[in-house]
Amino acid sequence: MNRKLAKELTAAGFPIQFYQVGHRFYPHETSSGWSEAAQEHGVTITPYELQNHLHDIEDGYYCPTLPDLIEAGGDRFARLFVETTFWTAESRDSEKYALADSPEEAVAKLWFALHRKKS
Repeated sequence: MNRKLAKELTAAGFPIQFYQVGHRFYPHETSSGWSEAAQEHGVTITPYELQNHLHDIEDGYYCPTLPDLIEAGGDRFARLFVETTFWTAESRDSEKYALADSPEEAVAKLWFALHRKKS
């Protein structure tokens, strides 16, 4: 998952239950002490980060795992499949679906579609 999508999920209020070792996040742009590579590609959370950088993790942009994304879709999530190189995530409402280059991105985009506020 790229920084832009992780930032959009955070801004939209994607539910984060708890931070775990092995998950990824992007440090906030104003966080100091992170390398350029960490800012650009994200950081895999280790026990060290959980103990010493929890504030940075909470202020940054969390990258939910595929199971987290599917769970957040709840009973409205129907299926995820790949055709050639495109992933498709579908809801039970066949009019809501999302296409993307990765399964995480497809399900994240479907989450946006399912949680978009009606005007």
